[in-house]
Amino acid sequence: MNLLDRYIARQYLLNVIILYLILFAFIVTIDVAVNIDWLWRIAGRREAPDGEPGVIRQAVVTALLIADYWWPKLLQLFNIMLGLVLAGAMGFTCTQMVRHREFVAVLASGQSLRRVGRPILFVALLFTVVAAVNQETVLPRIAPLLAREHDEAGKRNVDKTNVSMVRDNQGRLLYARIFDPGDNTLTDFELIERDPVGLAVKRTHGASASWDGSAWVCQNATIVPLTGGGATQTGVPVRFETDLDPISLNVRQFTSYSQYLSWRQLGQLLTKTEGGDKNVRDRLQRTRFGRISIAMTNLISLVLVMPFFIVRVPSNMASQSIKGAPIAMIALIGGTVGATAPVAGVSPIVSVFIPVIVLLPLAIAVAMSPKT
Repeated sequence: MNLLDRYIARQYLLNVIILYLILFAFIVTIDVAVNIDWLWRIAGRREAPDGEPGVIRQAVVTALLIADYWWPKLLQLFNIMLGLVLAGAMGFTCTQMVRHREFVAVLASGQSLRRVGRPILFVALLFTVVAAVNQETVLPRIAPLLAREHDEAGKRNVDKTNVSMVRDNQGRLLYARIFDPGDNTLTDFELIERDPVGLAVKRTHGASASWDGSAWVCQNATIVPLTGGGATQTGVPVRFETDLDPISLNVRQFTSYSQYLSWRQLGQLLTKTEGGDKNVRDRLQRTRFGRISIAMTNLISLVLVMPFFIVRVPSNMASQSIKGAPIAMIALIGGTVGATAPVAGVSPIVSVFIPVIVLLPLAIAVAMSPKT
């Protein structure tokens, strides 16, 4: 990188960081303002369950609950807001350079204004790589924290839930009154095995079962034959392998949980659900390949709005922003919706790239049309 590239990259990087900080502060402030009473009461109950907590201690606990709830969310928001921040920071950077007539100096030195876009795209690509690393290594490790609600702040996992009757890849039905994601246990579970036509042939139930890494294990189960007149077995150990592991149950229980998983984990879920629910498999495929589509859409959207801000002659940048902002928003929102919404009759692996297919020719045409 020469001096010009380093200067523009530094300005753009600084604007990206500042814009992230402003948006993070705005989002957290709004959320805290709306939920402060609730969080205050939760802090009071946890600090003094049977009495009246001190105001200072309750305020400290409230602040800790807010910090504990939001630090994982901010890592998630980093990825979600990346496209918006990259486009916005580019606008601020170019506006500053137009105000100080720096584009005029670039042209006077005999260089094309397309040189201005090169360091911006380099920094944008760098942030895209950081977001990918965040998605693949950090978010999967804190996935239980991301699935929490406000009243679960301070806990290391989401609250216990029940498992409604769900079918595994072998056609068996699993039910549990309580599923605890914290220690991967099922309480009051039932496993119903069926014949090829769907009739129940055996029922296995027990007080609790735990996941040993590859199967659910219960040391004191009851097996009841439902056909053939066999004898009921009680107090027997059972071990049943199934694709309904704790991660799969979390994905089914919490709609957004799959968004926190890594590419490898999603691939493992797809392997386990082979021949299972097609809607679940399609959703996992859209989540997996949609990440690539959204990353590409973020960069394409940045290229689409560059000509509005990289101008030869100093002009009213407010009017340029009014022209470019709708295009950026439509491209970013369209890319996100296209990467997550199902398209009838189209494979999810193909449908997620429809926004890229539509926007890429426009970006190429726009990038080559400005007079620089």
